[in-house]
Amino acid sequence: MRQKECKAGEWTTIIRYFGSGYARTFEVSIVNLDEGQEIDGEFEETPYFWIFAQAPRTGKLCSNMQFHRKWINGRYKVRIKPTIDIRVNIK
Repeated sequence: MRQKECKAGEWTTIIRYFGSGYARTFEVSIVNLDEGQEIDGEFEETPYFWIFAQAPRTGKLCSNMQFHRKWINGRYKVRIKPTIDIRVNIK
């Protein structure tokens, strides 16, 4: 498991994958570093068709998330922008 701390209001790349053509699921859990606030923010997931970037998928952060890299995505990136300081655990 990898851990990464992310600052409020800044984009942080949490998954950057370049490798084999095997499908993979990344499980992400987010821990709030300021217990008085709820987890909030946004994510941007960018798959690539071989080496060509596809339209990114965006959404709202939540405490437990999964990101699926398909076999065709030789390159793959996920970045987040939280509204509070958080710690991300990635499996």
